[in-house]
Amino acid sequence: MAEHIHDCIVVGAGPAGSAAALQMARDGLDVVVLERGNKPGEKNVMSGVLITRKLHSLVPDFCQRAPLQRCIIEDHVCILGKDAVLHLPALRNYHRLSYAHPGFTVFRSEFDAWFAQEAVGAGAELIPATLVEDLMWENGRVAGVHTRRGDLRARVVIGADGVNSTVTEKSGLRYPPQTAEVSLIVRQVLDLPAEQIEERFALQPGEGVILQFGGLVSGPSGRKHTYYTELYTNRDSLSLTTEVWLEDLQACRVPAYDVLAMRESHPYIARLIQGAKLREYQAHLIPWGGVDDLSCLYGNGVLLVGDAGKFTTKDGVGSWTAMASGAAAARAVKHACEKGDFSKTTLAVYRDFLDEEGLTETQREARQAWKRESWQWRLLTQYPDRLFGIARRYFDDWLAEEKEHSYSPWGEFYHSLIKPVAPWYVRWPLGLATWIDTLRWGRQ
Repeated sequence: MAEHIHDCIVVGAGPAGSAAALQMARDGLDVVVLERGNKPGEKNVMSGVLITRKLHSLVPDFCQRAPLQRCIIEDHVCILGKDAVLHLPALRNYHRLSYAHPGFTVFRSEFDAWFAQEAVGAGAELIPATLVEDLMWENGRVAGVHTRRGDLRARVVIGADGVNSTVTEKSGLRYPPQTAEVSLIVRQVLDLPAEQIEERFALQPGEGVILQFGGLVSGPSGRKHTYYTELYTNRDSLSLTTEVWLEDLQACRVPAYDVLAMRESHPYIARLIQGAKLREYQAHLIPWGGVDDLSCLYGNGVLLVGDAGKFTTKDGVGSWTAMASGAAAARAVKHACEKGDFSKTTLAVYRDFLDEEGLTETQREARQAWKRESWQWRLLTQYPDRLFGIARRYFDDWLAEEKEHSYSPWGEFYHSLIKPVAPWYVRWPLGLATWIDTLRWGRQ
C-alpha cells in the first residue's frame, strides 16, 4: 500500500470528509477515507440539528433514506431567571417539512455512518480505526500520511479531522485554536417515550422543536459570563446541551457539567425533562469567528475543510458549511488531478469553489459577528434582572400592589436595557422620546 499513490486521502469521516469523498468518488477519483473511530460517528458530536442545505444537493432523496430524528418546526428562545422564564416571540411552522432544506435532529453516530456509506457506495474506500499521526512530505509537498497501521501515499490530503486537527497542525497552515475562539458544548441524551414527547411539546410524529435558553454563569470569584442551553426533541429522547465559551469557563472556574446540572434544576426545564432517563453524556469543542484568511486553507498537496478549517456561520452552525467546504475541496482536487499539478498555486482554485458555495460571504458574516459583540444578547444575558423587572411590571402588576415608578414603561425599558449598551447617536433621539413619553405618562 505504501507504494500505491491515491488521488486523495481524506482524514476524518464526518460530514465534511464524507461530502468530499462522495463528490470525488462520483468524479472517478481514487479516494481513501481514514477514520480514527471504529466506525464513522463514533467520536463525533454535534449540538443536535442538521442543516440540510448542502446535503440536499449531494443526496436529493436523503429524507427517505437518512437516519433522521425529527423535523424542526419551531425554534424558540427563552431567558431564564432564578425562578421565572421569559418567552420571546417565536413561529411554529407546520409546513416546514415541505421546505427544500428543512432542519432535522440527528445522532451523529447514526448519520455519519450512513453518510460515509454513501461515499463508499460511490466508490470511496473507508478505513476505520486508523489514527493519523503525521504527514508525509516529499520535495516540500504533502505526499501522504503516517498512521499507526502504516503509511499511505496520495497526491492530495484533505484534513477533515475536527477542531483539534492533526492535519492542520502538521501542515502548519493554521495555529491551534485559542480559548477565546472555541466554546465547549456538553450534551445529555435523555430517554423519553415518543408519545410523551409529542404530548408534552404538542407535536405530531416526526415533528420536533428547539428551545434555546440564555443566562449567566458565575463562579466562586464572582465573575459572571453568558451561557446557552438548548433542548432538542429526538424521536424517543431529548437532548439537553449547555454551551459556554472555553475562556469564560476558565475565568469563572466552573466545570461545564456543573452549569448543566444547574440548568436541569430550573423549574421550567425540570418540568420539560421530567421522567426522562439519562442515556449518555457527550462533549465537543465548537469553533467560532469563521475563517479569517482563506489562503490558510490550502498548501502544497493539502486542503482543510469543516471544523479543521474553522468553517462556521455567524450563529455557530457547522453542518452545512462542513459539507459545502468538503464539496468545494473535492472540486479543487479534481481540478489538480486534471492538470497534474498539486502545488499550492493550483489548489488555490479552492477559494473560487468556496465562493461558489456561498462560503466566502458566510465566513465574512461570521467574522463580523465575532468582532462585534451582539448587543441583543448583551441585553438578554448581561441584564436579566432588569429584563425580568420590566416583564413583571407588564405582566404581574395587576396581581401586585400599586408601586411608584420613576419612568413610564417605555422609559424603564430604555434606561434599563438600551441606554447601557447603545451608542450616543442612538441614545440621544431615544432619550428625548423617553423624556416626552415619561411626561405624558406622569400626567395620566
